[in-house]
Amino acid sequence: MPNNLELHRPCLVAAWPGLGHVAINAGYYLAAKLGTHMVAEVAPQGLFDVQQVEVKDGLIQSSQWPRSRFFLWPDPAGKQDLLVFIGEDQPPVGKYAFCHKLIEFVQALGVERVFTFAALATDMRPDQDSRVFAAAVDKGSLRQLRSQNLRIIENGYIGGLNGVLLGIAAESGLRGACLMGEIPAILSQLPFPKASLAVLEQFAAMVDLQ
Repeated sequence: MPNNLELHRPCLVAAWPGLGHVAINAGYYLAAKLGTHMVAEVAPQGLFDVQQVEVKDGLIQSSQWPRSRFFLWPDPAGKQDLLVFIGEDQPPVGKYAFCHKLIEFVQALGVERVFTFAALATDMRPDQDSRVFAAAVDKGSLRQLRSQNLRIIENGYIGGLNGVLLGIAAESGLRGACLMGEIPAILSQLPFPKASLAVLEQFAAMVDLQ
């Protein structure tokens, strides 16, 4: 991964696949809508293993590794650039070491705030608007979440890399938060775009992004 990028007060958003496709869809939409370009990629070897190969027209295809990429949106106003990290899969082992490597990389680029997206399954009806639940890395971000009237997760756990990354961010003295879009538990295995939209709206408000 390159370490010669010159960025303006960048913040990081990280997204991986999960319930309702909330995080990954929000990440891809954000990256596409802003017209980002890829600036770095984490090599998959040592993180993932290949469980199967595809057969097409009778021919076995080359192994396809999950990709873990950084996309950059340089703020035209020069105030706050945005890094969007999108992982196509979560490594089965070594999650802490992987996230530690990511945090070291973005800290070297000057990142001070780290956000992750996630989903929270509740008994909501599919026709209801998705609420956004949140937990903060630091007290300042917690105050900001409360000022936006988000529903704070007072106690509990955040599973997967969406949580592990922020735990390391906290250890490293960074700021940030996890924003969790509400999805119906009965539809948790299906995409739920309303939750992705709700998360993106709250994120945009937090970082003053149009």
